[in-house]
Amino acid sequence: MARLRFAERVADDAATIWSPRVEAYLRRVLAMLEAFPEAGSPNVPESIRREFGPNVRKCAVNPYDLVYEYDAEKEEVRVYALINQRMAT
Repeated sequence: MARLRFAERVADDAATIWSPRVEAYLRRVLAMLEAFPEAGSPNVPESIRREFGPNVRKCAVNPYDLVYEYDAEKEEVRVYALINQRMAT
């Protein structure tokens, strides 16, 4: 099982979630990533790649994308941000 590591930004991003349904879904997605860290899509908008690096993945947590990177050698999922899907290009 992979360890989750969170960037400082994630707490601020998560604080913008106002829906209990979205909060619960975010928790389920994070639990899934612990067990299946490569489950997210590598099809990431270029603006996100420029900001977070070429190996990032995303998981939809509508209306956000959870942006993360998996380091298989360390068995570590680095969670970078929750990006509003309308803002990513």
